[in-house]
Amino acid sequence: MKFMGYVRPDGRVGIRNHIAIIPASVCASTVAARIADQVEGAVPLPNQHGCAQIGPDLEVTFRTLAGLGANPNVAAVLVIGLGCESVQADELAREIGKTGKRTEFLIIQKCGGTLKAQEQGLRLARELSQEVSRISRTEADFSKLILALECGGSDTTSGLAANPVHGYVSDKLVEMGGTSILSETTELIGAEHILARRAVTKEIGDRLI
Repeated sequence: MKFMGYVRPDGRVGIRNHIAIIPASVCASTVAARIADQVEGAVPLPNQHGCAQIGPDLEVTFRTLAGLGANPNVAAVLVIGLGCESVQADELAREIGKTGKRTEFLIIQKCGGTLKAQEQGLRLARELSQEVSRISRTEADFSKLILALECGGSDTTSGLAANPVHGYVSDKLVEMGGTSILSETTELIGAEHILARRAVTKEIGDRLI
């Protein structure tokens, strides 16, 4: 089976065509949001991190932000930095750019402040929007599709309806060569033995338990 998606330079396929406006730290989140609000197709990804971090803590933040920008549902990226944070905007943009998608960055302090950064960022984002609008959907195999699952707040109906539906859809997608990812592993508590029986190998099942 096939689906219509956006093929990215790195070969992955998305079903959305967003422009991600990523602040390198909490200090740049407001500017990122103001830019995204004025550009069609732009999505701000504010966060509370990126400043005064070191070691593994900093590495996780950097890797997470880079992963958001690399997501195949994102067609282009604008990284906004304040200039003095732990996560440097130019380094983050360079990492995301390894995917082959267009990635730009600007630094608020070098622009001359918040208002000038917003003006420059708006010009860049609108340019990206025009470029992204010319990308067309093409036919792609279901093996390229990745389904992300996240708990929205469990209640009684979760076990009766939502969870079984997600499981059924995941099974069908995997049968077609696709991938289904459950990010909130605490949701597996009490069901580890069931999933272990369905693992590809006994070794993987043992690791799950």
